[in-house]
Amino acid sequence: MGYMTDHVTISLPIFKYSFPQVITKKTCKQYRKSFPQSNLSNVHAWHSDYLTHEKTDVFAPLIKLTIDTCNSISDDVFKSPIRLPYHYSVDNLWVAMYEHNDYTMKHDHFPSVFSACYYVDVKDNCSPIIFGENDELSIQPENGMLLVWLGIIPHKVMPTKKKRTCICMNVIVRR
Repeated sequence: MGYMTDHVTISLPIFKYSFPQVITKKTCKQYRKSFPQSNLSNVHAWHSDYLTHEKTDVFAPLIKLTIDTCNSISDDVFKSPIRLPYHYSVDNLWVAMYEHNDYTMKHDHFPSVFSACYYVDVKDNCSPIIFGENDELSIQPENGMLLVWLGIIPHKVMPTKKKRTCICMNVIVRR
């Protein structure tokens, strides 16, 4: 005997914030100049090593802002504050600089609790980030925008016509 399952459609829990320029384009360009070799992955654009946050403290203000935001989401949205001795921590951080026709294949960040992307410098009509298994949600990046979402949500970036520079992170729980 089979079991029936009702499928409930819910909106994707993706949180959008706007902050003043936390990290500048100049900082990203200087980092790229110091580490010109691109990482190889599903991101088909220049991007730094996933452990960029361990090589410099220049991104510390953005990390703090992102961790504070994840704490707020846990407290205010999910009504499930993280409790000591546990805390959120950035597991991966990378800078991505997209040029004409660069893109990112659909993927997720499991087992990360949250993933985040801060848009440092994006040009009008650059490609949006697209979320969901069936491309349910498209968000056009804006300078100073911080997006935070659950790490299990698939997302991609179609080939872009305009430049976009962003800093991406995966957030995990540590003890």
